[in-house]
Amino acid sequence: MIKLFFFYMFALTSVAAGVAIIASTNIVRMAYWLIGMLLSVAGLYFLQGAYFLGVIQIIVYAGGVAVLMVFGVMLTSQQIAAQFRPRRWEALWLLVTAAMLLAGIIAALLDARWFPGQVQASNTVFDFGIHLLGRFLGPFELASILLLIALLGAAYLARPRVPSARPEDAPK
Repeated sequence: MIKLFFFYMFALTSVAAGVAIIASTNIVRMAYWLIGMLLSVAGLYFLQGAYFLGVIQIIVYAGGVAVLMVFGVMLTSQQIAAQFRPRRWEALWLLVTAAMLLAGIIAALLDARWFPGQVQASNTVFDFGIHLLGRFLGPFELASILLLIALLGAAYLARPRVPSARPEDAPK
C-alpha cells in the first residue's frame, strides 16, 4: 500500500514537473523543474528495484546535465531571467518530435517482454555493462548524441544577442 502511494506521488510529480517545464517561460525555472522531474523519475526507478538506474539517473541527468545547463545559462546569459519564447515553427517542430518520441515509446512498450521468464537477470555490474553495451550500443550512442544536442541548444539559447546594424537605426 505504501509502495503504491509513493508510485502515484512520484508519477504525479514527474507529470506536473513536465507540464511546468513546458508552461514556464523562464529558462532557469525550466531547468529547476527539469531537475525535479528527473529526481521523481529516479524515485520511480528505486520503487521498481532498479537501484543502478536510479543512481545513474540522479548522477548523470539530474546532477550533471540539468545543473550544467542552469549554471551555463546563468553565467553566460546577459539577463539573469532569460525568457524563452518559441516561434511557431519551433513549436511545430517540437510537436512533431514529441509525436515521434511517443510513437517510439509505444512501439517499445508493445515489443517489451512483460513476463519474468523471458528476461535473463544479471548478478553483477560487469554483466549488466556487457549486456547494455553489447545489445544496446546503438541506443546508448543515440543518447549521447541527444545529450550533445541538448548542450548545443543550451549554448545557443545562452548566447549573447548582437544588436542588428540596420541603416535606419544609425544615428543622424
